[in-house]
Amino acid sequence: MKTLLLILLGAFFIPTTFAQDSLEVASRKNTLKLDLTHNLIYRNAYNLSWERITKPNQSMGFTVGYQEFPQVLNLGENIEAKRESDAGGYKFGAEYRFYLKKENKHAAPRGVYIGPYFTTLGFNTSREIVYTQTAEPQEARYGAKFRLYSLGAQLGYQFVFNDRWSLDLVLVGPSITRYDAGIRLEGDFEFDPEDVQNEILDALINKFPGLSDLLNEKELDSSGKLDVLGIGYRYQFLIGYRFGKYKQR
Repeated sequence: MKTLLLILLGAFFIPTTFAQDSLEVASRKNTLKLDLTHNLIYRNAYNLSWERITKPNQSMGFTVGYQEFPQVLNLGENIEAKRESDAGGYKFGAEYRFYLKKENKHAAPRGVYIGPYFTTLGFNTSREIVYTQTAEPQEARYGAKFRLYSLGAQLGYQFVFNDRWSLDLVLVGPSITRYDAGIRLEGDFEFDPEDVQNEILDALINKFPGLSDLLNEKELDSSGKLDVLGIGYRYQFLIGYRFGKYKQR
């Protein structure tokens, strides 16, 4: 944890050392990007990012998107998953980048960059289930919510082609992340809901890379909620289109 904190502090304060006397401002200051990373993890993911050059080798960016929780077929040994009745989610984020003059031959947004970022993810999912551990199978419906709040630092490289297209790769992005989860069972049943809720939680968190280790042996409280602070990671693959008034350099 100490190492992570040093990385985060460095990303916030050290970049100003590299940010002085930069290259000329890029000819087009805006880049609109499609984030393809979440398409590999979540369902129906549509995330857009906008990057704006603010200084010769600095930029700010914002992200907004919609995504649904991954399909979970196996919820536990004694739980049969039925029809999913609701699914949805969102992503919001902001970041600031410092393109390193000593490492880059070209003006931003092309080349190596570092900087801080913040993201928040939210997911809602509801499903009908059948619990088979009782003498007779009993039906119920669960509603689950996940909220992730991440503050971190990233290292990446952005390629620019023909002054119009970009390929943006976030290679390293550790963060301090707050994981907030909640599950509620509804229906006319006789089994103990706490046991079933925790079994469902275990199945759902396995869809988040590395989260199962963090929440190992963690259980929901009596109200069906779980709130944990831990380490998160960020890796991204984005394709962008650059626009804005062209200036001859």
